[in-house]
Amino acid sequence: MTPGQQRSLLAGTDCEVAFDELTRQLHATDASIHRVEPFGVAFPRTAAQAASILHAAAEAGVSVIPRGAGTGLVGGALGDGLVVEFARHNRRIHGLDLERRTVRVGAGVVLDELNAFLKPHGLCFGPDVATSSRATLGGMIANNSSGSHVPVYGTTADHVRALEIVLADGRVVEVGLERAGLREPAQRIESLVNAHAKLIAGRMPPDLLKRWPGYGIDRFLREPGNLSHVLAGSEGTLAGIFSAELNVVPLPCERGVGLVFFASVAEAMQATVELLPLRPAALEHVDRVLLDQTKGQLAFQAARDLLDLDGRPCESILIVEFFDDAVADRLSALAAKRLGLRTLILKSAAEAGLVWAMRKAGVALLTGCAGDAKPVTGIEDAAVRPAQLPEYVAGLRSLLDPLGLRACFYGHAASGLLHVRPVLDLHRGEDVRKLRHLMQEVSALVRQFKGSLAAEHGVGIARTEFLAEQLGPELLGVMCGVKDVFDPGNRFNPGKLLDTGRFKCDRDLRLSGVELRLPFTPVLGFAAKDGSFVRNLEQCNGCGGCRKEAPTMCPTFVATGEEVMSTRGRANVIRAALEQRFSPDPLRAAELEAALGHCLSCKACTTECPSNVNLALLKAELLHARWRRDGLPLRERLFGRVDLLGKLGCLAPGLANAALKWPMLRKLLARRAGLAPGRPLPRYAAERFDRWFVRRAPATGLPRSRTVRGKVFLWDDTFVRYHEPHIGRAAVAVLEAAGFEVALVAGRKCCGRPAFSLGDLDRAAALGLHNLSLLATGDGEQSPASSERRRTPESSLAAAAPPSPLKGERAGVRGELASEHSNRIVSDGRTPTLPILFLEPSCWSMFIEDYRELNLPGAEAIAVRCLLFEQFIDGLLAREPEAIDFVPASSDVAIHAHCHAKSLANPSFMARLARRLPGRNATLLETGCCGMAGAFGMLEEKQELSAKVAGPLLAKIDRLPAGATLVASGTSCRHQIEHLAGTRALHMAELLESALAK
Repeated sequence: MTPGQQRSLLAGTDCEVAFDELTRQLHATDASIHRVEPFGVAFPRTAAQAASILHAAAEAGVSVIPRGAGTGLVGGALGDGLVVEFARHNRRIHGLDLERRTVRVGAGVVLDELNAFLKPHGLCFGPDVATSSRATLGGMIANNSSGSHVPVYGTTADHVRALEIVLADGRVVEVGLERAGLREPAQRIESLVNAHAKLIAGRMPPDLLKRWPGYGIDRFLREPGNLSHVLAGSEGTLAGIFSAELNVVPLPCERGVGLVFFASVAEAMQATVELLPLRPAALEHVDRVLLDQTKGQLAFQAARDLLDLDGRPCESILIVEFFDDAVADRLSALAAKRLGLRTLILKSAAEAGLVWAMRKAGVALLTGCAGDAKPVTGIEDAAVRPAQLPEYVAGLRSLLDPLGLRACFYGHAASGLLHVRPVLDLHRGEDVRKLRHLMQEVSALVRQFKGSLAAEHGVGIARTEFLAEQLGPELLGVMCGVKDVFDPGNRFNPGKLLDTGRFKCDRDLRLSGVELRLPFTPVLGFAAKDGSFVRNLEQCNGCGGCRKEAPTMCPTFVATGEEVMSTRGRANVIRAALEQRFSPDPLRAAELEAALGHCLSCKACTTECPSNVNLALLKAELLHARWRRDGLPLRERLFGRVDLLGKLGCLAPGLANAALKWPMLRKLLARRAGLAPGRPLPRYAAERFDRWFVRRAPATGLPRSRTVRGKVFLWDDTFVRYHEPHIGRAAVAVLEAAGFEVALVAGRKCCGRPAFSLGDLDRAAALGLHNLSLLATGDGEQSPASSERRRTPESSLAAAAPPSPLKGERAGVRGELASEHSNRIVSDGRTPTLPILFLEPSCWSMFIEDYRELNLPGAEAIAVRCLLFEQFIDGLLAREPEAIDFVPASSDVAIHAHCHAKSLANPSFMARLARRLPGRNATLLETGCCGMAGAFGMLEEKQELSAKVAGPLLAKIDRLPAGATLVASGTSCRHQIEHLAGTRALHMAELLESALAK
């Protein structure tokens, strides 16, 4: 049968199936180091559709590769046949039986989603994999996943009651406890297993807490007839799992966590043996390699501070957790042992959450290290008995050291499994050869310890060639017999587990083969960590953190569920485009446009992705390359000049505002610029803010504050100047009430944010150079006419410098926090040092981050002076709570933080500032992007997606208490909220100004 005939047969079913290049490339990778292009991808919604497509695949002679979220580390979801994604649509949770403690789930249900459903009932699903925010239950069952708390909960197979599976011939059957499905095949397997019972019991004893590789014949031997044991851990080589009935367990009544710090990994391994008698629920090991990857990471700074990693560094940490029984006593016993360098007993669940979040991000943190060499998978899944860990780790070191390799040792010490990742550059043939050598040697080492080579992550592509030597010929024969019972035609995942020679650990590598050559010269610096477009692109390791259902990253994926809308999907498409897999002209590939055209440039990925993939920069760079070669289109030219449009509109604001409502003009704008006719456009102000500022009468008498503090620059952005001058006036009122003299920057130009986001980097750089020059020379000061305010030395501004929520290297000034610098402001008589305050977060992010990415001279010196208005006022009030007089008033305040503020700072200061107003109950909403993203949401072609992205925010607004005040400091956010929610959101400056004592 020809490929065309095969496609026709598959497309003739009632199941959605795709053969286009974009979909195939999106499913050619997972979280492993491998890459295999599939023949096509199917997305069944029902078991009947899954049966239909699998039956057609059998007729067409096409192999089937079941796939969940694609977060596996060994290539189990990759193959050159038909990938059947069971995760996109099959996400129903139902049938909760509180008495029996069981629940029914579709294969696509994500673990965190299930646990959120169970939590109100005091229940959870026991096995807790680190990828719980995106790992699907179908994938966990297929892999027999486990996680950190194996001593308490065991593996996923221990919690499976029944499975609804789809066989290669299209039959849908249910197997498991008290299920009669496949009775005759179960008897055949039982006979096969019983005939080798002694060998199985000897080679796969139950004293290993994790899983043995291959089909679960050891568990089937202990519980004959239960085929769910055989299927759990079969890695998609026997059948497709469509749904499951699971056992659930009570949540722990009490939890306690302690940490022990060590000077070496070897010392921590020895301590593991000493701690086992305390019966920890989890005993996790984290080493210096992983800990160092949290430096400069905003998401992990609180954890670093808690552990005092900067002040008291260490080489290794054991995280020890206890459940329920005598938790306090066991924590005391832990402390009394006085192991290692020091012991820290955590005081709250919040502190424990910080530590566990850091530990769970281990995979992405490690592969996000700077440079081409990364800690790679391969030998990372071997398990021995916990008591053997000291000797086993010594054996690993004897293999690594002669090769001159560093490695990371982290993982589940309580169950004897360390995820050991050697640091290798898989672009280089020499390091690929080292990987193969290590795999061979570690396979032999694991056999010496009678351990498991694939104890959690699976066999997949990476370890199939070593399975025969791990099992021996007789047990391998048993595995072949089981495969023949379920899949006699070898349609499911051929070449995995049972070696056909198709897959090798050092073949089908993602980073080798096609050299990535850029068809342009990059402009941006990627200064935060990588210093290179390609290196930042290759930070995406496929872990799928961007697929989580959290509100922030990635907003378009949360709204659509489509892989191409995730950070991982976009990174894969960019790479495929640059490798010319779509088109000889990568910059004009339709697939690239599908990926980039829906990116909001919200910057969430730069913080929430532990590898810090920066899609906003990658997108801007690619668009710039396109425009530089082909010319800037009219629409992008127009949208990149909103400052000019504001200036023109304010020449005759009445006429301009009336014109914006003319149907003919809106039709013209829709036709030529793509603006959605139903979207209201920002109105032009009757009086520009900068003109109000200059002409206003000087304040009479002393400021309301008891202290005169000096001068600050207020950056009046485009929308404050031309559209929302009331926000600027409110900010001036608050600053003057605090005792500051306010100055504008005369001659300032747009910060360049619109141009930057649209890829017009030349214009953004020109605007940035102009603005930086003004601020560096001290020229351009614009103050109210005839101002006679008294001034104080600039050093007195230290009182207003806030305790910075900016953390680490991504703060825009690497290694030095912006506000800490402003604490040391002292004028030398030559260099201007006045703080520059921003009302619009996207302008602030240009100054503190993107000017540096544009490699503009002086950007770093100016960045340390730049603060959000809210940061500055919060810092002042933190030092002097009485610095501003506010009127008490009882009210609720809800705050939606701008994406860029969350990306570059910890936004908690916003709620803290609002709570400083007497009587106000302030909450920082757990929301993501509003979906407007500058001009994005104004476009007719993007309006529907924009509204979908806004959905979670709108739902939160709908649930606010009656009379609550909504605060949103981003102009796009306010515009979106007013249009879609019918609610007027205030800027924080307006909230503060309304509370001033008059």
